[in-house]
Parts: sequence; C-alpha cells; structure tokens
Amino acid sequence: MDQEKGARNEPMTYALIGCGKVAVKHLKAVKRFSQNFKLSALVDSNKEAVIRLLNTMGYSSEQQAAIRIYADFKEMLSREKPQVVAITTPSGSHYALGMAALAAGAHLIMEKPLTLSLSEADALLQAAAKQRLQIAVGHIYRYFPLVSTLAAEISAGKHGRVLFGDVTVRWGHDQAYYDQAAWRGTYAQDGGAVMNQSIHALDLMTFLMGSNIASARADIARLQHRMEAEDFGLAALRLGNGSYLNFEGTTVTNPMRQEASFQVFTEKTEIRGGILAGKAKLEIRDRTGKNHTFTYLRRLLAARWRDGGLNSLRTLPHPHTELYRDFGRALAA
Repeated sequence: MDQEKGARNEPMTYALIGCGKVAVKHLKAVKRFSQNFKLSALVDSNKEAVIRLLNTMGYSSEQQAAIRIYADFKEMLSREKPQVVAITTPSGSHYALGMAALAAGAHLIMEKPLTLSLSEADALLQAAAKQRLQIAVGHIYRYFPLVSTLAAEISAGKHGRVLFGDVTVRWGHDQAYYDQAAWRGTYAQDGGAVMNQSIHALDLMTFLMGSNIASARADIARLQHRMEAEDFGLAALRLGNGSYLNFEGTTVTNPMRQEASFQVFTEKTEIRGGILAGKAKLEIRDRTGKNHTFTYLRRLLAARWRDGGLNSLRTLPHPHTELYRDFGRALAA
C-alpha cells in the first residue's frame, strides 16, 4: 500500500521562483511526490541561495546538473515552459509573477497571501479559469490533521448551526525581523500583522466556519515597531452564514513564545485548537463536555492507511506536503 492514489503516469515539470527559507518546505513536498512533480528549474537573483537550497535538500551533483538555475523568471518561463510553477517571493511580487506564470500555461502554487489586493486576486483567478489552469494557495492551516474533516462535517450540518468563533494570533517579532529587508512591514510588498502573520488563521476560521466575511468593524495600529504597516489588528466580523468571529492579530508579543489559538462554537460542538512553540493542539467536545478528539484521530489514521499506507501517514505532520498531495490529485483528476 505504498502507492498514493492520484499518482500520474508521468510527473509534471516544476519550477520554483524564490529560494528563501520557505522554499525548503516546497522542495520537501516535491521530493515526496516525485511521481507528480519533477524539479526542472529554480529562479532567484542570489545564486548562492539556490545552491544552498539544493545542498540542504540533499540533491546530488548529478541531480543538480539536470536542474537549470535562472536569475530572471521571464527567461525561465520562456525557455523551460514548466507545467507547474511555485512562487515563494515577497507578497508584493505575487501578482506579476503569477500572471506571467499563467500566461506561460503553468498551473500555480502561490505562497500566502495570493496577492495584496482583492482586485489582483480576482484577476489571477479569472486568468486561471480562462486558461483552465489551477491555483493552489499556501493557506497551510487547512492541512493540519482533522481540519478538513471538521470543515466538511460542519458544512454538511453534522454539528448543527455555527454560532460564533474567535481567533488570536500573537506571533511576536523583534525590530530586527523587520530591519533585515527593506520590503518587510511595507504595505506594497509585505503587509503587517493582519495580512502577513494572521492571514493563515483568518483563512482557517472562514474555512472551518463555512462562510466568508460579510462585514467588519475593525481597527489597526502600529504599537511598537518602526515600520509602515500595522503590528496590531482587532476586528469583530460577521460571516455570510450569520455567525460571528472575533479576531486579534499582533507581532508585538514575545518572539520566543509565538502562538495562535482558535475556538469554534456550534449548536452541538465546541472546537478548540492552536499552535504554541511550534506544537499544534486540537480538541473536539460535544455540549456535554465529552471529548471526541481521539475518536476523530483514530478515524483519520485508519482512512489514511487505507488511502496510501505508511507513506500517506508520514505527510500528516507536514502541511505544505499535504497541500502538494492535494494539488497533485486535483491536477490528476
């Protein structure tokens, strides 16, 4: 049972634009699903970063010789014509790079956020639909264990009506984090605590609660850091299904204790979860207080074993790998 469902007969050629820290997670997924993706090209203005990435990922000299390195993404798209392009560059570059990749006929894997404006996001989606191409966005919280299961059940009404939720993101950064690059903390290239650090959590909540945001009462502030964008945001949100969501996101807290937490309350269930010091937690209780978390985990593990054996189970703790697993299946469908 080692072969995953949804594997392709021939892997799709894959190019990665941006070889910074998060690129490691993307290439781990590419190596894990080599039956679906074949790394053909890397793009970065810093060639040393590219070589460092390849060495970190354990590519042999022979393998590296078969991977083309480019400083210019336009040249790469023209020469390589990859079938899939992943973009892990600063947020402000996402729109231009994404449109170029789609125009070249490539499916797209975009790190969060998709763009820094709704109009640009809509334009990317329209361009993809016109060319019948797929876009995956790196909202990796959706790929933590049990999240998709719970979202599907809530959408199907198994937990009763969604009442309200709350989410808190206290992802502290010191001033040195923003000073390390001129684009960090700018509205044009990065965004602040809401668009950058909190976008994962907001996406998770609308996904779990089954509806997009319909209206908002919100405020942002720059409480501590020297930068253009906000380092604190607060909002009371009403979703389209009539439920409510309280939100807080900030980077002014202790960088050594980065944490995020959420709660969702329905007519039948209370769901709590979060991340603290890199460790995820999730708890599912009914209204009598009975804990059903273990039952959900047992079902998930059994389903994944049936689906792909040990290889399928190994991807569970790695949300980027889970995203690539899902995207590979979507492209194979």
